[in-house]
Amino acid sequence: MDEKKSVWPVLLRVIRAVIGCLGLYLDDLLLIASGVCLTAAAYEQFGRPAGFAAAGACLAAYAFIIARSRGGGKQ
Repeated sequence: MDEKKSVWPVLLRVIRAVIGCLGLYLDDLLLIASGVCLTAAAYEQFGRPAGFAAAGACLAAYAFIIARSRGGGKQ
């Protein structure tokens, strides 16, 4: 019975760590998913060139956001 009681604090720490890691990357995943949706919509509506243009714009915006988050834009 004592072994089961000692497992819960460890399990809670592991769950909190996993949730913390997922929380760090959730905004990145949402940004990538929005880019995929925008690219797919442009491709469906206007064809392959518009899909590639939307993908390029999304990648450029994502690169800018990543550069800013790492401190590349601080003066």
